Amino acid sequence: MELFITGGTGYIGQAVARKAISLGHQVTALVRDDRSAAASALVRLGVKLHGGDLREPQSFAAAAGAADGVIHTASTNDASAAAADEAAVVAMLSHLHPGAAFVYTSGTWVYGNKAGEPAAEASVLNPTPLVAWRPAVEQQVLALAASRSIAAVILRPAMVHGHGGGVFGMIAGMVRQTGTVRIVGDGRNHWPAVHVDDLATAYLSAVERAASGDNRVTGQIFNVVAENAVAVAGMGEAIRASVGAERVELWPLDDARKSLGPFADALALDQTISGQHARRVLAWEPHGPSLIADLSAQTHFQQSTGA
Repeated sequence: MELFITGGTGYIGQAVARKAISLGHQVTALVRDDRSAAASALVRLGVKLHGGDLREPQSFAAAAGAADGVIHTASTNDASAAAADEAAVVAMLSHLHPGAAFVYTSGTWVYGNKAGEPAAEASVLNPTPLVAWRPAVEQQVLALAASRSIAAVILRPAMVHGHGGGVFGMIAGMVRQTGTVRIVGDGRNHWPAVHVDDLATAYLSAVERAASGDNRVTGQIFNVVAENAVAVAGMGEAIRASVGAERVELWPLDDARKSLGPFADALALDQTISGQHARRVLAWEPHGPSLIADLSAQTHFQQSTGA
Protein backbone atom coordinates (compact mmCIF):
# COMPACT_ATOMS: atom_id res chain seq x y z
CA MET A 1 0.00 0.00 0.00
CA GLU A 2 0.93 3.62 -0.44
CA LEU A 3 0.63 5.20 3.02
CA PHE A 4 0.73 8.82 4.12
CA ILE A 5 1.67 9.46 7.75
CA THR A 6 1.26 12.75 9.55
CA GLY A 7 3.59 13.30 12.48
CA GLY A 8 6.19 11.06 10.87
CA THR A 9 9.03 12.53 12.91
CA GLY A 10 7.05 12.29 16.16
CA TYR A 11 7.31 9.60 18.79
CA ILE A 12 4.41 7.47 17.54
CA GLY A 13 4.79 8.41 13.89
CA GLN A 14 8.39 7.23 13.71
CA ALA A 15 7.40 3.83 15.11
CA VAL A 16 4.53 3.56 12.63
CA ALA A 17 6.84 4.44 9.74
CA ARG A 18 9.38 1.82 10.82
CA LYS A 19 6.71 -0.84 11.02
CA ALA A 20 5.13 0.12 7.70
CA ILE A 21 8.45 -0.02 5.87
CA SER A 22 9.26 -3.39 7.46
CA LEU A 23 5.97 -4.72 6.06
CA GLY A 24 6.83 -3.56 2.56
CA HIS A 25 4.57 -0.53 2.28
CA GLN A 26 5.51 2.65 0.45
CA VAL A 27 5.50 5.49 2.97
CA THR A 28 5.33 9.25 2.63
CA ALA A 29 5.64 11.26 5.85
CA LEU A 30 4.56 14.82 6.52
CA VAL A 31 7.47 16.79 8.02
CA ARG A 32 7.99 20.44 8.84
CA ASP A 33 11.79 20.32 8.57
CA ASP A 34 13.23 17.85 6.09
CA ARG A 35 16.75 18.58 7.37
CA SER A 36 16.11 17.50 10.96
CA ALA A 37 17.78 14.43 12.44
CA ALA A 38 14.41 12.69 12.73
CA ALA A 39 13.61 13.40 9.08
CA SER A 40 17.00 12.09 8.01
CA ALA A 41 16.34 8.91 9.97
CA LEU A 42 13.10 8.42 8.05
CA VAL A 43 14.92 8.85 4.75
CA ARG A 44 17.41 6.16 5.75
CA LEU A 45 14.48 3.84 6.35
CA GLY A 46 13.22 4.48 2.82
CA VAL A 47 10.46 6.95 3.70
CA LYS A 48 9.64 9.72 1.24
CA LEU A 49 9.32 13.14 2.87
CA HIS A 50 6.58 15.68 2.16
CA GLY A 51 7.21 19.17 3.50
CA GLY A 52 4.23 20.86 5.08
CA ASP A 53 2.68 22.19 8.25
CA LEU A 54 -0.23 20.65 10.15
CA ARG A 55 -1.66 24.14 10.65
CA GLU A 56 -1.82 24.59 6.86
CA PRO A 57 -3.87 21.70 5.46
CA GLN A 58 -3.46 22.92 1.91
CA SER A 59 0.23 22.10 2.22
CA PHE A 60 -0.38 18.36 2.45
CA ALA A 61 -4.05 17.43 1.87
CA ALA A 62 -3.59 16.60 -1.83
CA ALA A 63 -0.55 14.43 -1.10
CA ALA A 64 -2.51 12.58 1.58
CA GLY A 65 -5.42 12.17 -0.81
CA ALA A 66 -3.24 10.34 -3.33
CA ALA A 67 -2.48 7.55 -0.86
CA ASP A 68 -4.25 4.23 -0.33
CA GLY A 69 -4.28 4.91 3.39
CA VAL A 70 -3.59 7.76 5.80
CA ILE A 71 -2.39 7.34 9.37
CA HIS A 72 -2.89 10.58 11.28
CA THR A 73 -0.64 10.77 14.35
CA ALA A 74 0.30 14.47 14.34
CA SER A 75 -0.78 17.15 16.81
CA THR A 76 0.35 20.70 17.41
CA ASN A 77 0.26 19.92 21.16
CA ASP A 78 -0.65 23.50 21.98
CA ALA A 79 -3.68 25.77 22.25
CA SER A 80 -4.33 25.38 18.52
CA ALA A 81 -4.57 21.57 18.71
CA ALA A 82 -8.35 21.28 18.43
CA ALA A 83 -8.78 23.65 15.49
CA ALA A 84 -5.70 22.35 13.67
CA ASP A 85 -6.76 18.74 14.08
CA GLU A 86 -10.27 19.30 12.84
CA ALA A 87 -9.11 21.29 9.80
CA ALA A 88 -6.47 18.67 8.96
CA VAL A 89 -8.79 15.67 9.08
CA VAL A 90 -11.52 17.43 7.09
CA ALA A 91 -9.02 18.41 4.41
CA MET A 92 -7.48 14.95 4.13
CA LEU A 93 -10.81 13.12 4.11
CA SER A 94 -12.08 15.52 1.46
CA HIS A 95 -9.18 14.56 -0.81
CA LEU A 96 -9.10 10.80 -0.24
CA HIS A 97 -10.73 8.57 -2.84
CA PRO A 98 -13.57 6.16 -2.00
CA GLY A 99 -12.20 2.89 -0.67
CA ALA A 100 -9.14 4.47 0.91
CA ALA A 101 -8.40 3.95 4.61
CA PHE A 102 -8.01 6.60 7.30
CA VAL A 103 -6.74 5.92 10.83
CA TYR A 104 -7.28 8.67 13.40
CA THR A 105 -5.37 8.95 16.67
CA SER A 106 -7.36 9.70 19.79
CA GLY A 107 -6.46 8.33 23.23
CA THR A 108 -7.76 6.81 26.44
CA TRP A 109 -7.80 10.21 28.15
CA VAL A 110 -11.24 10.71 26.56
CA TYR A 111 -12.68 8.35 29.20
CA GLY A 112 -11.64 10.48 32.15
CA ASN A 113 -11.36 8.71 35.50
CA LYS A 114 -12.24 5.03 35.06
CA ALA A 115 -10.98 3.14 38.11
CA GLY A 116 -12.11 -0.40 38.88
CA GLU A 117 -14.02 -2.19 36.12
CA PRO A 118 -12.12 -1.79 32.82
CA ALA A 119 -13.64 0.76 30.47
CA ALA A 120 -14.43 -0.48 26.97
CA GLU A 121 -15.05 1.41 23.74
CA ALA A 122 -18.76 1.81 24.47
CA SER A 123 -18.16 3.24 27.95
CA VAL A 124 -19.40 6.74 28.73
CA LEU A 125 -16.83 9.41 27.90
CA ASN A 126 -15.75 12.09 30.34
CA PRO A 127 -12.63 13.54 28.73
CA THR A 128 -10.06 15.35 30.79
CA PRO A 129 -10.03 19.08 29.84
CA LEU A 130 -6.86 18.79 27.76
CA VAL A 131 -8.65 16.58 25.22
CA ALA A 132 -12.26 17.67 25.75
CA TRP A 133 -12.53 18.37 22.01
CA ARG A 134 -11.43 14.92 20.82
CA PRO A 135 -14.72 12.97 21.00
CA ALA A 136 -16.39 15.46 18.65
CA VAL A 137 -13.54 15.12 16.14
CA GLU A 138 -13.73 11.33 16.39
CA GLN A 139 -17.41 11.48 15.41
CA GLN A 140 -16.70 14.00 12.66
CA VAL A 141 -14.08 11.68 11.19
CA LEU A 142 -16.44 8.70 11.20
CA ALA A 143 -19.34 10.67 9.72
CA LEU A 144 -17.38 12.39 6.96
CA ALA A 145 -15.55 9.20 6.05
CA ALA A 146 -18.80 7.23 5.84
CA SER A 147 -20.36 9.89 3.60
CA ARG A 148 -17.44 9.52 1.19
CA SER A 149 -17.09 5.70 1.39
CA ILE A 150 -13.73 5.97 3.13
CA ALA A 151 -12.83 3.26 5.64
CA ALA A 152 -12.09 5.18 8.84
CA VAL A 153 -10.84 3.73 12.11
CA ILE A 154 -10.34 5.47 15.46
CA LEU A 155 -7.52 4.27 17.73
CA ARG A 156 -7.39 5.25 21.39
CA PRO A 157 -3.88 4.38 22.57
CA ALA A 158 -3.07 3.98 26.25
CA MET A 159 -0.04 5.71 27.79
CA VAL A 160 2.73 4.99 25.32
CA HIS A 161 6.20 3.89 26.44
CA GLY A 162 9.36 2.51 24.90
CA HIS A 163 12.79 3.77 23.77
CA GLY A 164 12.84 6.43 26.49
CA GLY A 165 10.22 8.61 24.82
CA GLY A 166 6.76 9.98 25.38
CA VAL A 167 5.42 11.17 28.72
CA PHE A 168 7.75 8.84 30.58
CA GLY A 169 10.81 10.35 28.94
CA MET A 170 9.49 13.77 29.91
CA ILE A 171 9.07 12.71 33.55
CA ALA A 172 12.58 11.28 33.62
CA GLY A 173 13.93 14.44 32.00
CA MET A 174 12.42 16.59 34.75
CA VAL A 175 14.81 14.97 37.23
CA ARG A 176 17.50 17.30 35.91
CA GLN A 177 15.59 20.29 37.28
CA THR A 178 14.25 18.85 40.53
CA GLY A 179 16.50 15.94 41.50
CA THR A 180 13.33 13.94 42.16
CA VAL A 181 10.73 12.04 40.18
CA ARG A 182 7.52 14.05 40.51
CA ILE A 183 4.18 12.24 40.43
CA VAL A 184 1.07 14.39 40.02
CA GLY A 185 -1.61 13.65 42.62
CA ASP A 186 -1.59 11.19 45.49
CA GLY A 187 0.26 8.39 43.69
CA ARG A 188 -2.57 5.91 44.14
CA ASN A 189 -3.82 6.20 40.58
CA HIS A 190 -3.26 3.85 37.65
CA TRP A 191 -2.56 4.24 33.96
CA PRO A 192 -3.17 1.83 31.08
CA ALA A 193 -0.06 1.26 28.99
CA VAL A 194 1.20 0.10 25.60
CA HIS A 195 4.69 -0.17 24.12
CA VAL A 196 5.20 2.12 21.11
CA ASP A 197 6.27 -0.75 18.85
CA ASP A 198 3.16 -2.74 19.74
CA LEU A 199 1.08 0.37 19.09
CA ALA A 200 2.65 0.67 15.63
CA THR A 201 1.62 -2.91 14.89
CA ALA A 202 -1.96 -2.01 15.79
CA TYR A 203 -1.91 0.97 13.41
CA LEU A 204 -0.75 -1.20 10.54
CA SER A 205 -3.31 -3.89 11.27
CA ALA A 206 -6.04 -1.24 11.34
CA VAL A 207 -5.07 0.48 8.09
CA GLU A 208 -4.52 -2.79 6.22
CA ARG A 209 -7.80 -4.33 7.35
CA ALA A 210 -9.76 -1.14 6.70
CA ALA A 211 -8.31 -0.83 3.20
CA SER A 212 -9.21 -4.45 2.49
CA GLY A 213 -12.86 -3.70 3.23
CA ASP A 214 -13.10 -5.54 6.54
CA ASN A 215 -16.49 -4.46 7.90
CA ARG A 216 -15.49 -5.46 11.43
CA VAL A 217 -12.89 -2.68 11.36
CA THR A 218 -14.35 0.11 9.24
CA GLY A 219 -16.12 2.74 11.29
CA GLN A 220 -14.92 1.22 14.56
CA ILE A 221 -13.12 2.54 17.64
CA PHE A 222 -10.38 0.51 19.31
CA ASN A 223 -8.58 0.95 22.62
CA VAL A 224 -4.94 -0.02 22.07
CA VAL A 225 -3.99 -1.24 25.52
CA ALA A 226 -1.45 -3.88 26.53
CA GLU A 227 -1.79 -3.44 30.31
CA ASN A 228 -5.15 -2.37 31.70
CA ALA A 229 -3.92 -0.53 34.80
CA VAL A 230 -0.39 0.00 36.08
CA ALA A 231 0.18 1.70 39.44
CA VAL A 232 1.64 5.18 38.94
CA ALA A 233 3.60 4.89 42.20
CA GLY A 234 5.35 1.82 40.78
CA MET A 235 6.19 3.73 37.59
CA GLY A 236 7.69 6.54 39.63
CA GLU A 237 9.87 4.17 41.62
CA ALA A 238 11.04 2.40 38.45
CA ILE A 239 12.07 5.72 36.90
CA ARG A 240 13.74 6.83 40.15
CA ALA A 241 15.85 3.68 40.31
CA SER A 242 16.66 3.87 36.61
CA VAL A 243 17.93 7.45 36.60
CA GLY A 244 19.36 7.49 40.11
CA ALA A 245 17.03 10.18 41.44
CA GLU A 246 16.91 10.93 45.15
CA ARG A 247 13.26 10.07 45.70
CA VAL A 248 9.75 9.97 44.27
CA GLU A 249 7.89 13.14 45.23
CA LEU A 250 4.11 13.56 45.22
CA TRP A 251 3.10 16.75 43.43
CA PRO A 252 -0.27 18.10 44.61
CA LEU A 253 -2.60 18.60 41.66
CA ASP A 254 -3.29 22.26 42.44
CA ASP A 255 0.45 23.00 42.46
CA ALA A 256 1.09 20.93 39.32
CA ARG A 257 -1.57 22.90 37.44
CA LYS A 258 0.45 26.08 38.03
CA SER A 259 3.31 24.60 35.98
CA LEU A 260 1.56 22.18 33.63
CA GLY A 261 -1.93 23.60 33.18
CA PRO A 262 -4.57 21.04 32.10
CA PHE A 263 -1.80 18.52 31.37
CA ALA A 264 -1.60 18.06 35.14
CA ASP A 265 -5.20 16.83 35.26
CA ALA A 266 -4.42 14.28 32.57
CA LEU A 267 -1.46 12.97 34.55
CA ALA A 268 -3.65 12.65 37.65
CA LEU A 269 -6.22 10.40 35.94
CA ASP A 270 -6.97 7.01 37.48
CA GLN A 271 -7.80 4.62 34.65
CA THR A 272 -8.45 0.95 34.01
CA ILE A 273 -9.01 0.41 30.28
CA SER A 274 -9.67 -2.79 28.35
CA GLY A 275 -7.90 -3.55 25.07
CA GLN A 276 -9.73 -6.80 24.35
CA HIS A 277 -11.72 -5.47 21.38
CA ALA A 278 -8.52 -4.62 19.47
CA ARG A 279 -7.02 -7.99 20.31
CA ARG A 280 -10.03 -9.82 18.93
CA VAL A 281 -10.88 -7.79 15.85
CA LEU A 282 -7.44 -6.57 14.78
CA ALA A 283 -5.82 -9.89 15.74
CA TRP A 284 -3.42 -7.73 17.72
CA GLU A 285 -1.18 -9.22 20.37
CA PRO A 286 1.39 -7.05 22.19
CA HIS A 287 4.88 -8.49 22.57
CA GLY A 288 6.89 -5.59 24.00
CA PRO A 289 8.14 -5.38 27.56
CA SER A 290 5.79 -4.40 30.35
CA LEU A 291 5.79 -0.76 31.40
CA ILE A 292 7.64 -1.34 34.67
CA ALA A 293 10.25 -3.55 33.00
CA ASP A 294 10.76 -0.95 30.30
CA LEU A 295 11.08 1.94 32.76
CA SER A 296 13.57 -0.05 34.82
CA ALA A 297 16.01 -0.13 31.91
CA GLN A 298 18.31 2.81 32.69
CA THR A 299 19.79 3.04 29.21
CA HIS A 300 16.35 3.94 27.83
CA PHE A 301 16.50 7.26 29.65
CA GLN A 302 20.08 8.27 28.99
CA GLN A 303 19.15 10.66 26.20
CA SER A 304 16.14 12.06 28.08
CA THR A 305 18.13 12.83 31.24
CA GLY A 306 21.31 13.96 29.55
CA ALA A 307 23.29 11.02 30.95
